[in-house]
Amino acid sequence: MRRRTAVLALLASLAWVPQLCAQNAEGPSEGGALLRSLIMPGWGQHVLGDHRAARKLALAEASLWLSYAVTRGAASWYQQDYRAFAALHAGIDYSLEPDKFYIFYYRLGRYDSISEYNQVQLRQRNISDIYRLGEGNNWQWDNSSSRERYNHLRRASLLAAKGASFLVGGMIINRAVAAIHVLFLSRLGVAASARWTPLPGGGRVSVELLR
Repeated sequence: MRRRTAVLALLASLAWVPQLCAQNAEGPSEGGALLRSLIMPGWGQHVLGDHRAARKLALAEASLWLSYAVTRGAASWYQQDYRAFAALHAGIDYSLEPDKFYIFYYRLGRYDSISEYNQVQLRQRNISDIYRLGEGNNWQWDNSSSRERYNHLRRASLLAAKGASFLVGGMIINRAVAAIHVLFLSRLGVAASARWTPLPGGGRVSVELLR
């Protein structure tokens, strides 16, 4: 669902492209350059003549998209791996989707079996959290080492997904920097250099005025 929404948003943004490209001989308007930068950071700078800033913003955008693809791919790979590992070593139903059964996969990593889990819930009087046997949510780990390995794989998947979310934030920041830079160029005649520096868990954007 989230992927479909992202694709629709991208297509809606690209619908502006023909209008933006149809500029007169005097060059693009401020609004046209601003929208170009929101669609693709560096595009607005390119049409306004600041090619150095355009290259830096475009390279930052490319690196963000590449990093996003890598981290999303890693998150998906680790997710498939821990599901297959749990199916093999704990006997779970592989068809249970983590997005819909997040709490189940969390509990799966804390208890050696569904019986142990249910006994804990009975002692704590959490009757509504007890799983009924035979409803596709049974599990029994073959040993504690397997459960620890499962938790390692699951944490790796969650960290990779979190990293991808930070990269989406970086794309938003990159567009904000590009848009502000276009306003400097078109209104004040001030050029600036924007740089994205990837950091663990996110990144840093620095802006330097050139004149």
